[in-house]
Amino acid sequence: MSRLDIKTPSRAQTVVEGLYRDMERRIAASPPGLCPVDMSLSFLQLCHAQTCGKCVPCRIGLGQLTLLINQVLDGEATMETIAIIEKTARSIVNTADCAIGRDAARLVVEGLEGFRDDYEEHVKHNRCLAGLQNPVPCVALCPAGVDIPGYMALVGEGRCADAVRLIRKDNPFPTACAYICEHPCEARCRRNMVDDAINIRGLKRYAVDHAGVVPQPECAPATGKKVAIIGGGPSGLSCAYYLALMGHGVTVYEEREQLGGMLRYGIPSYRFPREKLDGEIASILSLGIEVHTEVDVGTDITLEDLREYPCLSFEQGTYNSFYFAEEVLSTYEYKRLIKANDRATLLNLMVGLNGYTLCSGIICEELNGSDYCAVKLDSDEVMTIGYLARKGTTISKLGQKYLEEIAKYKDKALR
Repeated sequence: MSRLDIKTPSRAQTVVEGLYRDMERRIAASPPGLCPVDMSLSFLQLCHAQTCGKCVPCRIGLGQLTLLINQVLDGEATMETIAIIEKTARSIVNTADCAIGRDAARLVVEGLEGFRDDYEEHVKHNRCLAGLQNPVPCVALCPAGVDIPGYMALVGEGRCADAVRLIRKDNPFPTACAYICEHPCEARCRRNMVDDAINIRGLKRYAVDHAGVVPQPECAPATGKKVAIIGGGPSGLSCAYYLALMGHGVTVYEEREQLGGMLRYGIPSYRFPREKLDGEIASILSLGIEVHTEVDVGTDITLEDLREYPCLSFEQGTYNSFYFAEEVLSTYEYKRLIKANDRATLLNLMVGLNGYTLCSGIICEELNGSDYCAVKLDSDEVMTIGYLARKGTTISKLGQKYLEEIAKYKDKALR
């Protein structure tokens, strides 16, 4: 009869397992802006420690890569060093006996392809590009770029009204976000490295619940310019808010009976109480924004009525892979032009193009829902909307699928 043997982990193994958990937590909380060369070195050293060391590429090659990258970080390397790093890493990828060694070297190769300029910056100027552009993690991950550390500090001092004012600088809906935001800012909160993320959304909720009525700031002097915003949802009201603060005359046209868009008609009241939404909208409108509800643009208002308002031009930037339909390259001259780089803003700022057309790509209920309608114009001219791939770029599979689906609507285009 064999003796019962109960195996328990050694003290050293218990400590190592704890280190693994700490490392996993720190990796998950890694903020944007860290030095990619330094991070590559850390992963390389971890992989080197995990190899068995039986084959020369792992035992010697990974050690040499570590020394070479350390030279880059210490400012002792030359441009030739980068070439040697790449050559050595590719050799290890092709000759290592196990996947651990190959993956370690592959990480270095991918790093050289992905952020070679960071390597060169270390060699030429002994500094890190990421260090020059290191953002606060929570602010970088906030879609609105709200000053999160700033308003948290104000809440900590009991200055809830000032916290709300600070939030409004970048987001006119502090209450809405306090109730329904998915808080991506908490994903990379530095506090994750210690235990758990700070409850950022909870602090925002505390601020709006304890701030009372916070008056809006004074608008800039009137510019004499007028802007029509079609759609009174979150995007449209946000646009109206900041344009009004700039001193422009703003008019919002909304098809439904009440403003709010998806905040009112898409989110249940138990998630976002309607009295909270009404109060937030009333605060925005207190800036002097004019509102017309139950107006179907194209039926109750003509493009001729909108001729004095600015034209909207869609610009997706220099480096996107292809033009969407709404990126209209028009040959007309417009009295005033506003450029937008996202479709939500475009759909809420659609205005007449010299009284001839109103275009945001394909507008139909099947694609956009019943909130938008296409307007036929009494004109002999035809506007052609195309889908053009940028020169030298490859359209993704998803982009290609998008074009194939849109092509089915060719015969339904308005003239």
